Amino acid sequence: MTLGQRLRHLRELAGLSQNELAKRAKVHRPLISVLESGKQHSVALDTAQRLARALGVTLDYLAGPVEEHEADSGLA
Repeated sequence: MTLGQRLRHLRELAGLSQNELAKRAKVHRPLISVLESGKQHSVALDTAQRLARALGVTLDYLAGPVEEHEADSGLA
């Protein structure tokens, strides 16, 4: 599961719209949209921390395990 997929899943479980999550995390709503759509695959650490906090999960949980192709390419 990618960061964007996990973000969408957690947001929907929390019953939040993209706008509501953006307000809670103090990030721009378009960022959530591009992450969830897969157009962007990473964010700054402080942004990830704000998103995780707004969703009530740890940063580790939000980031999830390293994808196999990332580990093979040296990106991990």
